Amino acid sequence: MVQTAPTAKAGPPQAATVRRRLLLMALSLVLPAMIFMALLARAEFSESRARYEQQLVVTTRALALATDRQIGQGQSILQTLAVSPALISGDIPAFERQARAAVQGGDGWIVLLDRRGQVVNTRLPPGAPTPRSPLPSSRWEAVRSGRTTVSNLTFGTTGGQPIVAIDMPVIVDGELHDLAYIQTPKAFASLFAAQNVPSSWTASIIDRDFSLVARSRDQDRFLGRKASIDMREAMTRSNEGVVVSQTLDGTPTLSAFSRSPTSGWAFIVGVPRAELNRANWMSVGLLTLASVVLLAIGAAVALVFSRDISVAVRGLAIDARAVVAGEEIAPTPGGLSEIAEVRAALHDAAAQLRAREAEEERAHQRQQLMINELNHRVKNTLSTVQSLARQSLGRPTDTPGLPAFNERLMALARAHDLLTQSVWQGAEMQAILRQTLEPYIDRTVLAGPPIALSPNAALALSMVFHELATNALKYGALSTSEGTVAVVWHADPTALHRVTLHWEERGGPTVASPSRAGFGSRLIAASLKSDLGGQARFDYRPSGLVCVLTLSLPGASEKDGPRTDAGPS
Repeated sequence: MVQTAPTAKAGPPQAATVRRRLLLMALSLVLPAMIFMALLARAEFSESRARYEQQLVVTTRALALATDRQIGQGQSILQTLAVSPALISGDIPAFERQARAAVQGGDGWIVLLDRRGQVVNTRLPPGAPTPRSPLPSSRWEAVRSGRTTVSNLTFGTTGGQPIVAIDMPVIVDGELHDLAYIQTPKAFASLFAAQNVPSSWTASIIDRDFSLVARSRDQDRFLGRKASIDMREAMTRSNEGVVVSQTLDGTPTLSAFSRSPTSGWAFIVGVPRAELNRANWMSVGLLTLASVVLLAIGAAVALVFSRDISVAVRGLAIDARAVVAGEEIAPTPGGLSEIAEVRAALHDAAAQLRAREAEEERAHQRQQLMINELNHRVKNTLSTVQSLARQSLGRPTDTPGLPAFNERLMALARAHDLLTQSVWQGAEMQAILRQTLEPYIDRTVLAGPPIALSPNAALALSMVFHELATNALKYGALSTSEGTVAVVWHADPTALHRVTLHWEERGGPTVASPSRAGFGSRLIAASLKSDLGGQARFDYRPSGLVCVLTLSLPGASEKDGPRTDAGPS
């Protein structure tokens, strides 16, 4: 019998190692990673453009701030000249000398105009006749409104050259005048170099009528030209933005614009799109190269760290055998407990925030109730003081000062009512004046920017205005039916929290300087010195009292928004 050799059995297929699997995984990520990097390159392209847009917007804002500073310098000159005693009294020759000294060595000049035309022009030789052409109606209306305004690009009456004017209303010998600081567009051209605008970019300054005031390139060629239609449409829709446009000479650009809330002018900075594309593609190329290098490094790191992973996996086999043998092993926490903790923390935080908001609302209601109760008690106290004074001092005929004392208490009570309306956060200068002069508002002119006052300053000024109004009613302009009172105030931009207020009476009886200071004058001086850190200057002119109050108001601020004019113009 023949015996045959047994057939060899095939062994099990060789299992893949962890290192081989990790390497294959790293290599399998190359294609998706390349797709991801392509998307990332596209995102980088958009991000690069966004960085350019942000840089353009920042440049326009810086250009707007620089222009506002230059306009502010002109406004400072006007505000300095506006308080000149020579100007207020109508001494034109003396004021002209002061105006020429104020602008000596600068790019601008001073012009003083009335309804008929120019009265002073420092650009003309001394003694030369001034043009008598009247001011345009739009600028005169702005002057009558009591606001300091910046004009659009216009053409002057002297030489017909393009100019920009800053107009400030002033009272000269009781008559409204326009005090203007004039500059040519070339005065703004230096701002582009100061902001380091690249030579390949185009920066422009546009007035409120979309006319070009200044340009970093070819200014004389495009001066006065209107901005492109797409740029005008964009500036009409928003005060700031970025648009794809083209310059007036036809260069395609990516342009940003910003509008100044002070002057209303717009500032445009554009970068050529060809320059933008070159920079973007260079950025994308560098990103792609870096991505390839990083992927190669990732594959190498996968080979290195696969050894540690293999050791960890073998450790799992040891643990498995320990479980079979009944040996105890350390427990391994599982699940994403951190996510659960964060979710619970967020839930607790939301509940706490709701509880805090409810508590704040209750605290606000308690505060409002306490303020109303405090105001009620203060008014009761004032009423008690008034009754005690009446009973202690006797009848008004026996005590001449009793009516004035009662009126001062009522003025103080009205000031408390005004502060209660704002929850004792303060009050506005104009609101206090309107409240004090309410019975005579038809014969009162109030002009000045909104000034927010602290509660202490509001109470002190309420008493000061009451004393001035009482004096005007007894002895001054308000004692006759034809008399008027003009109150003009402005904040000094060169001195923080410094406010100057002019009180001028016209049309009353002839005024003479008093032989002694009365209680009202002493009250005004004491209030200004102790509570407002300022001083008062009284000028007893035959035509009426002129009082200039210089105030230091640490709690005061000039609020944003248009300046208002209260009372008849």
